[in-house]
Amino acid sequence: MIKQYCYDVVVVGGGATGIVAAMAAARSGVKTAIIEYNGFVGGNVIPGLPLLGYHNGNGQVVVRGIAYEIATRLQEMGAATEFYLDPITSDVLGVDPHWFKYLVTKMLQEAGVDFFLHSMLSDTIVEDGTVKGVMIQNKEGSQMLSAKVVIDCSGDGDAAVHAGADYVYGRQSDRKTQVSTLVFRVRNIDFKPLMQYFRSNPTQIRPWSLSDEVATQLMDQMETSEVFVLGGLQQYIEQAVRDGAAYPRANLVGVCIPKFDQMIVVSSRVEGVDPNNNRSYSNGEVAGLLQMKDVFDFMRDYAPGFENIQLIDTGHQIGIRESRHIVGDYLLTGEDLTTSKQFDDVIALGGYHIDIHSPDHRGIQSQKVSTYEIPFSCLLPKGLEGMLLAGRPISATHEAMASTRVIPIQMAQAEATGVAAAMSVQQSKPLRDLSVKELQSRLIAQGAELGQGIGRRTFEGAGEGTLH
Repeated sequence: MIKQYCYDVVVVGGGATGIVAAMAAARSGVKTAIIEYNGFVGGNVIPGLPLLGYHNGNGQVVVRGIAYEIATRLQEMGAATEFYLDPITSDVLGVDPHWFKYLVTKMLQEAGVDFFLHSMLSDTIVEDGTVKGVMIQNKEGSQMLSAKVVIDCSGDGDAAVHAGADYVYGRQSDRKTQVSTLVFRVRNIDFKPLMQYFRSNPTQIRPWSLSDEVATQLMDQMETSEVFVLGGLQQYIEQAVRDGAAYPRANLVGVCIPKFDQMIVVSSRVEGVDPNNNRSYSNGEVAGLLQMKDVFDFMRDYAPGFENIQLIDTGHQIGIRESRHIVGDYLLTGEDLTTSKQFDDVIALGGYHIDIHSPDHRGIQSQKVSTYEIPFSCLLPKGLEGMLLAGRPISATHEAMASTRVIPIQMAQAEATGVAAAMSVQQSKPLRDLSVKELQSRLIAQGAELGQGIGRRTFEGAGEGTLH
């Protein structure tokens, strides 16, 4: 007999996106559960990934709410650096992944969220186009979790696809996706020789040209900062390749955190990993781990200050940058981001550059953006009621998702889904019939940034308009 549970809101996926969606729903007063196949929540932050994208290029905070609360609570614990601005990524915040795991678990428990860890989604229950819950599988066998709203934070749109949602895989033109990377961390770095090298070779800090003024300001900051982004050392890589080294990229990508005496290395490059195909996913994990040794050897043998590095740990799974884009009520495009298009149903902002780890070559494509808006309509899977999306699988193009995919911006989307799901339950209304003004007012009231804090927009109180 299948065990059954009854919830108002079920969140599929316990990564950084899912935890915020679940917190937002539970804090709004509805009975909430979170499903995660690992034995912990936190997703890609757990290998040590930094948080990028809280600020725009002008240094204004564009992501607040629960995402910012998590950051400040980590800082208060001594488990995160200060925010540092960056000419390419806008900002960077280094975090201790173990304390991040502890904190978000505690916050979920405080909010009253029920955990279903070590559990895999096996199906989505749909009746007449309305999602009614999900089926999960774990060591107990199958269980059914009924729900009035399901929020898909799986990263790959698994719950939506099981419900019958249409999707585009990767780039519209050829189905190619951004490359995947197995993250690892090293310690025992001598940052002084690295800084001396950059002073003499400022073109080696990043793979893109920086003006002399910007490069000098960045180096001055790096000298004393608790965290900084690294994306260069091209000339050493070229030399290593000439010497026969099997280095997979055109540059060394990662984030140095002097505060914790470590670097998070994001430099393996595995093409064509499909997380929805087990053989592809498995082979990608193997390739990423084997590349880790090639990257480690390069750093130890060539990079100044890395001669005595030690491996701290490797990621629990390979990092997937892109897979399915669920077709939603609105398709967010790269042009929407670069032109700062405004939406009546804005529920989150972003300001991170369009950052494509290209499947076509060993480099990175980057395009600057100003502050942009994310509409609620791209979180609604077309043709389905009772379901919301947040994170990688929202309705966005390859180019747009290359910016919206970073963790704080995903968290901002997730907070909107949690609040909207609670409103739908409490008002007994379909998601598309909710008042967009009320949703925006609720988000602003609990600290989210929709443009009101940076002089971009003025919001009045809740109104009667719907999300149609």
